[in-house]
Amino acid sequence: MADVELPEAKDPYEKVIALSVAILAVVLAFVDNTGNNGQADAIVKTNLASNQWAYYQAKSLKENFSANNAELLAALATTDAAKAKIEELKKEAERYDAEKKEIKTAAEALMKEAAQGQAIDDQCDVAALLLQISVVICSIAILVRWKGIYFAGLAVGVFGIYQGIVAFLM
Repeated sequence: MADVELPEAKDPYEKVIALSVAILAVVLAFVDNTGNNGQADAIVKTNLASNQWAYYQAKSLKENFSANNAELLAALATTDAAKAKIEELKKEAERYDAEKKEIKTAAEALMKEAAQGQAIDDQCDVAALLLQISVVICSIAILVRWKGIYFAGLAVGVFGIYQGIVAFLM
């Protein structure tokens, strides 16, 4: 493999920009990691909520089955044993209804957590985009040697850092 020489920053202006770009890149890495974690958390919570809704649906089916059987048995039966079974089926339907409420609460909480993770990811996406643009603008400042471009790149970078902090605090 051929040896490749990397150019060295020779004057203080290039060194300051190179240091700025390195700092922006490190912040970008943290922001990107936070966004990925938020996205992964959102996916996991969405799957857990989906499982809870499926469980809720199963309980609804069982509740309906018990209630329908109780109604059918009430229409057909005349014995005391049948009346006892009707009461048992009604209690079972009520139990399923109570269980559904708990499951619904859990599913809705998981959905809120998933939305929070997605919001963090969305905020980090904006922050990462701004930081990437900032790195490019600051890199261009080295080539054109114009401080105005460098300061514009820093301004975009500061706004990207701010967006990253907002995401981190969510």
